[in-house]
Amino acid sequence: MNYAASQYKHVASIKPNDCRQWYVNMKGVSRSKFKTEREAAIAVDKLLIGRGKEPVNILTRAKRT
Repeated sequence: MNYAASQYKHVASIKPNDCRQWYVNMKGVSRSKFKTEREAAIAVDKLLIGRGKEPVNILTRAKRT
């Protein structure tokens, strides 16, 4: 198996065969694998928002006026 880091926080990849799969790399989180790095990054952001924290990758909080 071939492991690799990501450009996004808390995202990593694994390459068991010829196709690379992305997954959430956070302590205490077990999530299924994603086809793209972007999908995994969005999943990380949603987990953080669900925990009341700020997203760190793609998503941002909406500004209310």
